[in-house]
Amino acid sequence: MERAAAAAPPLRPSRPSGFALGFWLLAAELALLAMGFAIAGPLYAAAIALASAYFLLAFRSPELAWALVWIAFPFSVEVVFGGGSAISLPTEPMIALALAAWVLRSVAAGSLRIPRSPLNLPLAVVAGIALASVALSAHRIDGLKAWVVAAAYAAFGYLYLLCNRCDPARRERWIRLAVITAALWGAYGSLRVFLLGATPRPAYGIARPFFPEHGTYAAYLAMVLPLALLCALERRGRGRLGYAAAAFAIALGITLSFTRAAWVSLVVVIPITAILWAWWRGAWRKLLLPAGVAWMIAVVVFAVGATRSLSRHAESVVSVENISNLERVNRWMAAAEMAKDRPWWGVGYGAYPKAYPEYRRKLIVTEFSYQYMGPHSEPLRLLAEVGVPGFLAALWFLGVAASTGMRVFRQSRDPDRRFLSLAVVAGLATYAVHGLFNSYLGYDKVTVPFWIGLGTIAALNRSEAGGTGRTESVPPA
Repeated sequence: MERAAAAAPPLRPSRPSGFALGFWLLAAELALLAMGFAIAGPLYAAAIALASAYFLLAFRSPELAWALVWIAFPFSVEVVFGGGSAISLPTEPMIALALAAWVLRSVAAGSLRIPRSPLNLPLAVVAGIALASVALSAHRIDGLKAWVVAAAYAAFGYLYLLCNRCDPARRERWIRLAVITAALWGAYGSLRVFLLGATPRPAYGIARPFFPEHGTYAAYLAMVLPLALLCALERRGRGRLGYAAAAFAIALGITLSFTRAAWVSLVVVIPITAILWAWWRGAWRKLLLPAGVAWMIAVVVFAVGATRSLSRHAESVVSVENISNLERVNRWMAAAEMAKDRPWWGVGYGAYPKAYPEYRRKLIVTEFSYQYMGPHSEPLRLLAEVGVPGFLAALWFLGVAASTGMRVFRQSRDPDRRFLSLAVVAGLATYAVHGLFNSYLGYDKVTVPFWIGLGTIAALNRSEAGGTGRTESVPPA
């Protein structure tokens, strides 16, 4: 039974109306180009022209526009303004333009409805509590900005995928895009470490100038690695070889990034994922493939002489003298003080960095203690910013997402849906573990794959329940 119509069915205007629409859009773009050139010079004119062209592309082919954001976000640069505000270029302007074009397209088609999903209610509760915390915060402007940006990311990744079809061809395109791009970034980071030296200091900037530090790089790759591994197990022939090579490149990049939280996440998640897949398929011998990938990584690590550096860095997880560990404890203590002082509404969504100086304790002081940064823990960030109700609502939302994904994995009669739901849940689980020690939601390089993963779970559940029916979505890119 059809549950809801897709949000953006293909537009089929008559030739005269289509010509008129194209004429006025082109005229508007030329006017904006001329205005930018006259007011701010050729650089701003070019930016306006590119933005206008991207808007037209997003209006005509949203799927291609969304794919371009996926390709672009690893290249983004954070531009910081006065007062601590920042924007990720070009990711966040592209997301804003894509969403505006998609909404306009949906309105023009006469269909702007959100399909039902078990994730909708808990997500709305989380958003409502976060907005209420902003209203009660001493940092309302910063909090409101952070809330609007977070809502845009959620709409881009979750809402768009929920509202559109989840057919096999579309799934395969997105799988290939996600795995190929992650493999290329894994190879890029590994090559830089080979050239600069396999030690923690060069590895901190493993993917510069695009990823400013190793944590976001490793978190992004870890979310894609389960997908690459399961594709290698599921495919045959050349497909299996290609996905196995991609999994090797991604895993090698994570290994050489010297990101301890990412290592822990893989140690926890990958074995469980492999066992669940083997139990489902009854193909325990095929687990030799991920074991072989791990063995090849060990050979490469030994060949480049990184074994001792990696083992020392792994041992530093429990070191009481490690500066990174000490600063984490310092940030956690400040977050705990915020939660203790304001347990119901927190200091306000997005307000931890601004509130930190007031709650910082001088029991632990490092060279990073006065820097503007987050709490290095997603659970503590939620407790500090949105209080206990917001924290519990977030747990509810993530629990529903995990249970929905696992229900598709257990009950679907479509093998492709089953393996994809397992891969996406595993990818999100890597960040759930990673997020215990870092807080990267808000950085586009982690936030985009995070919300697209949640949107994929919702879309798989909707299609499994018969939500696609006769509805059509945006035309394929």
